[in-house]
Amino acid sequence: MKTLLPLDVVHPVKPTIDQLIALVPLENAEVRLLYVKEALPSYESVVQAIGEFPDDFDHQLSQRARLRFAEAEELLKGRCARLSTEIVSGPAAMMIEAVARDEDCDLTVLTPGTHGIVERFFLGSVSSKVIKHGPGTIMVCRPLHKPEGTLKNVLIALDGSANARSALTRSLQLFRVSQGDVRVTLVHVVSIAEAIKLITPVEFVSRVEQNMVLEGETFLADGKRILGEGGVTRVDTVLKDGDPATEIMNIAHALPADLIVLGAQGHTAVQHFLLGSVSHRIAAHSPCTVAVVKPEKK
Repeated sequence: MKTLLPLDVVHPVKPTIDQLIALVPLENAEVRLLYVKEALPSYESVVQAIGEFPDDFDHQLSQRARLRFAEAEELLKGRCARLSTEIVSGPAAMMIEAVARDEDCDLTVLTPGTHGIVERFFLGSVSSKVIKHGPGTIMVCRPLHKPEGTLKNVLIALDGSANARSALTRSLQLFRVSQGDVRVTLVHVVSIAEAIKLITPVEFVSRVEQNMVLEGETFLADGKRILGEGGVTRVDTVLKDGDPATEIMNIAHALPADLIVLGAQGHTAVQHFLLGSVSHRIAAHSPCTVAVVKPEKK
């Protein structure tokens, strides 16, 4: 498995590395550490206008990136099969996506910024763009609830789609869900659009909802079977009614979950831009780490 880990010179390295070690089986993984020097023309002009600013600003950034690399390499020593580093220049999101594609990465690990309410709402421009357009599985890290930093509770959302089923199957390969002490909670949320409820007879809506509940039970049973065949023995199923993103996050809070696994949504241009409202809202506001699993390339 190829894992891409973009780092910066602002956020500490250890919390993200701890997450990676706790959640992802790295024993046979190739991990590439990436630093993107994002120097925009307007930014450069400001830097040059400051007379006391060092002339070797670019060099100093590279040096700091190498220090981050050294710290990450020390933490990952003996944890993965292969470790490499790369420094590139350009817009951060675009370069992360480009490297992930060029290296055919299975997993890209992101640490969102925490720079205020507005940026948090939009997930941070870099993380948001990579989630929407990046290849493979995108994992947005947030601190584990457990002080010992181990994976205990995984929530996997199933909506009956091929993408969600693929995400469930891929989670067995990408994450440590088959460890004996990990509990997996499969969640399906029955949701009927309010507009349909408004214009459709109550009796018809009731029948539709009953059928959706039966379908949901089938999805959950199938998911439990797949996990059982993959060696996961501690599996709970939850069937809820309501807004999917809200219900999933409520369950994540209650467990509390260490990881939420979602299938990527959206097939049309508009859906792709929004990533599917459920996936995007959960990735932006989740109390824990979220992995958006995209379909494998055929």
